[in-house]
Amino acid sequence: MITAFDHIAATYDDDFTHGSIGALQRQKVWDYLEKALPDRPLSILELNCGTGEDAVHLAGQGHSVLATDLSEEMISVARAKAQKMGLTQQTTFIQCNISSIAQADFNSKFDLIFSNFGGLNCVDAMSLQNLSKVAARLLKPNGRFIGVIMPAFCVWESIYFLSKLQVKKAFRRTKRGPLMAPINKEQVETWYYTPTRIETMFRREFKLVGLRPVGFFLPPSYLGNFFRNKRRLLNKLDSMEDRVNAFSHLSNYSDHYLIDLELTKTTSE
Repeated sequence: MITAFDHIAATYDDDFTHGSIGALQRQKVWDYLEKALPDRPLSILELNCGTGEDAVHLAGQGHSVLATDLSEEMISVARAKAQKMGLTQQTTFIQCNISSIAQADFNSKFDLIFSNFGGLNCVDAMSLQNLSKVAARLLKPNGRFIGVIMPAFCVWESIYFLSKLQVKKAFRRTKRGPLMAPINKEQVETWYYTPTRIETMFRREFKLVGLRPVGFFLPPSYLGNFFRNKRRLLNKLDSMEDRVNAFSHLSNYSDHYLIDLELTKTTSE
């Protein structure tokens, strides 16, 4: 099946991964992982890995990464990236969507299940609820589930669209049910979840151990053109982001938030 992400795989890194805003937001996630995860090689399952930027980074840190994505083209780019970096032994990439994870035949359990930058926003609520149980089965005792998710409101987004007098778009994330969100010229079915809702979905098997905003002061990546020649301002916003990342309540108003959940109940389901 050809997905919307197949069409943008070739340009995704230029448009987001290596863009000034996307790179700064990703670094916030990497900084958290470096501080929060155990200082030893981990076995990691990545969901919706995209072009493999996080998988390659984590493999470069000494971890073993099995990365999945629905898009065959994204997986192709990710494999090539790992090969170029000499990390093919530490990384495995397979085409697999989240709903098929439960049926996948993994040889061992994982220390961490990770999904970055809205991958979980491409999943409906029922599938996310099921993912909690599947994740509990796939993780080792005290394993972690870390997701970087778009909340149901974003201050930057509302200000931007209100300035353009596009009131409906300013509050589009608050809409119940899926929204067709534009990614380049493609439309992707998207759901938005508050941190509280995610915590509630995973509560039976997991406990919350970390929550922080990613993109409260840093703007959404689609404002990259506006900030292209404003590097000093962007660096200032980046510095301000560092000062508020401990204020978990700001996760409700950011472009993304990072939620860190620790397994408390294993399951054989």
